[in-house]
Amino acid sequence: MIFNIGSTAFAKIIIQMNFFSRKKDYSDADRFSEEDLANSYAKGHTEALEELIRRCKADLFGYILSIVGRHDAAEDIFQETFLKFALRPELYKDRYKFRSWIFTVARNETLDYIRKQASLREVSMSGSTDDGSGDTEGSVFLGLKEDDSLRPDGQLENANIRQEIRKALDSLPYEQREIFYLRHYSGLSFKEISEMTGEKMGTLLSRMSRTATALREALEKAGMTI
Repeated sequence: MIFNIGSTAFAKIIIQMNFFSRKKDYSDADRFSEEDLANSYAKGHTEALEELIRRCKADLFGYILSIVGRHDAAEDIFQETFLKFALRPELYKDRYKFRSWIFTVARNETLDYIRKQASLREVSMSGSTDDGSGDTEGSVFLGLKEDDSLRPDGQLENANIRQEIRKALDSLPYEQREIFYLRHYSGLSFKEISEMTGEKMGTLLSRMSRTATALREALEKAGMTI
């Protein structure tokens, strides 16, 4: 582990590492794009890093957690990913979307973690977040959230659907699961994911189609629809 801390504390530690940081007002942060923030951080405005981490935390952490299935490992990978940018912001080139670039870094870190676990078959890729902490981050699939319905029967139905989706995803080849998680969490287009992974867009679309078919069939078999 590099740090076992929350993302906000992590950002503050990085900011404090630069004693000559320049101040800039990010109280109206929404007017800055992620690319603006990345470039601003590279120019010495270290407060921009905290805003970048805040924006990317849920999606990036959710993607990592879905792949590795362990909260502690996902936190380490998330922090390692941003540490690479924090220490060497010049690695990011603004001809790319920052989100595409940071997901590429996270993907590489995640694959390194998986390789260190001996083999893909020995690592749970189900995306289960039941690590005993009660944390539900990363457990959202296809837009289904814990509070989708205030009705007890609606909550139970959504929980059952999520369980079936996890089971179906766990039965698929890693390549199909990865494209599902990348598309779901990153919000990137298939063209951008193609550039990011080096895979042909037709290949990615085919994998996504097979994944969608498998999920639909699994839900129909369980007598569920979404």
